Amino acid sequence: MLKTASHPKVSHVPCKATNKVRMPLHLFGPAVASAMLLATPMSVDARPPPRETAEIRCTVEALDKFADTRAKFSMEASSGGMEEATVDVRGCSFKGLDLRKKVLSGVIMQGADFSGTNLSGVQMSRADARGANFADANMDDLNGYGSLFDGANCENVTFDNAILSNASFGKFEGNWANMKNTHFEGALLSSSDVVRVCENPTLLTDTRRYELGCRGSR
Repeated sequence: MLKTASHPKVSHVPCKATNKVRMPLHLFGPAVASAMLLATPMSVDARPPPRETAEIRCTVEALDKFADTRAKFSMEASSGGMEEATVDVRGCSFKGLDLRKKVLSGVIMQGADFSGTNLSGVQMSRADARGANFADANMDDLNGYGSLFDGANCENVTFDNAILSNASFGKFEGNWANMKNTHFEGALLSSSDVVRVCENPTLLTDTRRYELGCRGSR
């Protein structure tokens, strides 16, 4: 059964459309301005090319760099706010490896291949896994809080007892995350998380009905 985190009920009041107003950051204090910059999508989408060669980046040793720092400051690491602690494995292959209990929090892994990989018990909060391949991976007991799985291949992945609050499984470069035969038994998602996940058209009917409880699937 899916574990659903509860949220207080909030009433929504319709608002009239208004013109967008951009507030200059110099009007805010340094700490607030820094937080606003980290929160903007540009900090995630407009990434420069990797600085290191594939021979250096695409190793298991590279995944262990700054592990303790990334575990504590995953948001800053994934957004580029801590350049010295950045781990960038975009396009790398870790296919079929045993990476149990690794710390992948804040790792930039767009387009990387983790198919058939054992990722059980992995700390993977706020990772950028858009377009990555996780087909047939074991992701049980994973902490994927706030991670981006948009456009990723999650076919036959098990997320049993995983923490997936604020994680996304939407579109990346026009492609939905592939969630065919993906399982969420005991996974932790809030009710709003479930609504977003249920928008994915690749989910199987049984997954929608019995594991996620998507509306209209009963």
